Amino acid sequence: MSLKIAFVGVGNMASAIIGGLRASGYAGESIVGSSINVAEHEALEQRFGITMYQDNKDAVAQADVVFLCVKPNLLGEVVSEFAEVVRDDQLFISVAAGIELKALERWLAKPVAVVRAMPNTPALVGAGMSGLIANQHTTSEQQQWVSEAFDSFGSHAWVDNEEQMHTVTALSGSAPAYFFRILEVMIEAGQAQGLDEQTSRKLATQAMKGAAAMATTLEDDIAQLRRNITSPNGTTQAALETLEEQGIEGIINAALTSCAERSKQLGKEFAGE
Repeated sequence: MSLKIAFVGVGNMASAIIGGLRASGYAGESIVGSSINVAEHEALEQRFGITMYQDNKDAVAQADVVFLCVKPNLLGEVVSEFAEVVRDDQLFISVAAGIELKALERWLAKPVAVVRAMPNTPALVGAGMSGLIANQHTTSEQQQWVSEAFDSFGSHAWVDNEEQMHTVTALSGSAPAYFFRILEVMIEAGQAQGLDEQTSRKLATQAMKGAAAMATTLEDDIAQLRRNITSPNGTTQAALETLEEQGIEGIINAALTSCAERSKQLGKEFAGE
C-alpha cells in the first residue's frame, strides 16, 4: 500500500517534487495538495492527476507524509491552522529555507517525525540537489523513503548537525545563482569579443554542463581534471593565472561565508530569537 502524500503549498518547488514522485511511479490518487490560490487548482489537477483542496486541514488530515512548501515567513501561521489534525504517525518534510527543526516541532506540537530539506531550483528540471536532516522521531525507514523521494528529482545528502544546513545552503541551495552570474559574465565577455548572444550562451552553458558532468561521473580528483586541460604556457593557464591574480579563492570563500551567515540570521529571525 503506497503512502498518501500531501503538499501544503503547491508552487514551483512542490511541483518539481510532485513531478519527480509521479515519474518514479507514484499514482496521482496517492497525492493531494492544498493552496489558497483556487484559480490554479484545476490546472494542477490536470497536470499531475492529483486532488487539490483550499483548506490545508483537508489535505493534512488524510496524509501519511506532508510536504510543507510555503514561504518561511508564513509557515508558522499555516501550521498553527492545521495543527489540530496532526497525528503522531505522520512524517512532515519542510522545504522552507531557514526554518529549524525546533521551530517546526514547536508548531506541530506533537512528537512527530520531521525532516528539514534544503533543495535547489535545478529540481525543476530533474537535476536538483537537496541537503537533508531528520529529527529524533524519524525512523530509518522514513529516512529511506525521503531519500528515494528526493532522488526522484535529483540527488540528496544527509547531514547530522543542523548547523551544517547553513553550509548546505551556501554550497548547494543558493549555488545555482552563483553559476548563473558567472555565465552572465562569460556571455557578456563573448559578446564583447564579437560573438552574438545566442552563440556565446550556447558555448558557455554547454562548457559548464560538460564540466559538471565530468566532475560528477569521473573518479578523478577535481584538481586533476583542471590540470588535464591546462597545458604549460597555454590559453587555459593564462585564464587561470588571471583568476588567481584577481583573487578567485578569496571571492568565493567570502561569498559562501556571507551566504551561510545570512542563513544563520534568518534561522534566528524565523525562530523568533
